[in-house]
Amino acid sequence: MTERTPPFPGVTGRGRRARWRRSVLRRVVAALCLAGAAVAGLQVVRPPPPPTAEVLVASGPVPAGAVLTAADVEVVRVPVVARQPGALDAVGSAVGRRSASSLAAGEAVTRTRLVPRTAAEGLAAGSVALHVGLADPAAADVLAPGQQVAVFPAPGGPVLARDATVLAVDPPGGASVVDIGGGPPRGVLLALPSGSAERVLAGHGGTDGGVSVTVVARGG
Repeated sequence: MTERTPPFPGVTGRGRRARWRRSVLRRVVAALCLAGAAVAGLQVVRPPPPPTAEVLVASGPVPAGAVLTAADVEVVRVPVVARQPGALDAVGSAVGRRSASSLAAGEAVTRTRLVPRTAAEGLAAGSVALHVGLADPAAADVLAPGQQVAVFPAPGGPVLARDATVLAVDPPGGASVVDIGGGPPRGVLLALPSGSAERVLAGHGGTDGGVSVTVVARGG
């Protein structure tokens, strides 16, 4: 009977060289198995892509004071963790608004980077805007939007509100930042918690006409 030659005699044979080749082959197969396991493991532990959100950004440099057009802004997607607080997400929310400061290309357009449509825009929940006349109109020259102030009755007496914020100051010459029709010639628009506003209205000391108070700027 003719003896059959085993397949791949150079590997399956009985000689020393064949044994060496089998040893090398086993190492290669083991290495390939390890590599495959590592790749599979990476596929398992790789985190999913982070969630994204739409954000409005400047499509090019925008100078301070410019009125934004649709060509000045665009909507892009960014990771949610990178989304700035107050960032807008629609072109229509910025078109026609004036930039409060310059914007670089790609910079997020936030509410604070735009000039408010009105002095009372963006009031915190539970707050109201109240226009009051100043007992001393010259005090308006030392007040500015954003300043923290305390409110006292014009004739004097206990404080009516300690937690007021100036939203706007009437310009000189009798014009008012709000249409109050026949009110004091010059005053300020204040943001107040509703309870404080009620105390100011109830205790300003006047009997008719507009509310007239003494406003004192707070330090700090």
